[in-house]
Amino acid sequence: MRSGAAWTWDVSFMLGTGLQDKRLGVIGMGHIGRAVARRAAAFGMEIVNSSRRDSRPEALSLPVGLDELLETSDVVSVHCPLTSQTRHLIDAVALEHMKPSAFLINTARGAVVDEAALAQALSTGTIAGAGLDVYEYEPDVHPGLRTLDNVVLAAHLGSATVETRARMAELPADNVVAVLCGRDAITPVSVP
Repeated sequence: MRSGAAWTWDVSFMLGTGLQDKRLGVIGMGHIGRAVARRAAAFGMEIVNSSRRDSRPEALSLPVGLDELLETSDVVSVHCPLTSQTRHLIDAVALEHMKPSAFLINTARGAVVDEAALAQALSTGTIAGAGLDVYEYEPDVHPGLRTLDNVVLAAHLGSATVETRARMAELPADNVVAVLCGRDAITPVSVP
């Protein structure tokens, strides 16, 4: 908009936040959680993690309790499996523990996050924003999330590359061959 000889622009809607010197909280430090931590470190982030079981030592990450992770992280990234213990792990109470400036990212399983509680938290400013690639009742998305400007919704396509999908097809076969040859499975599944 032109005001006299000076131009003024309202570009506040296009501004985000940088990652440098921010804290990333990783819930679930399995293969994917560790890979996310490595990438976040390249952006200059401090990384903390909370896992339901002992994870391998990770030089890039400091283990903390879930409450501390939620209270101190600028970005919370969910990578845990969906179990009876993790269903709605991120609920209204967990969201209240997060900073008002924090972002929640869920690329794990939809039902780890209570979508109704998330929609409420996003609409009231309890947290700043969210990015979701998975949904509680896939393919449906909670209607409260669809109208918000502070959430990014993706179509569960985080693994949609030729290389990843090819490896996803090869890995089960490699596991079967290993077990049939008397070796340990390459990616064993533990039962809680």
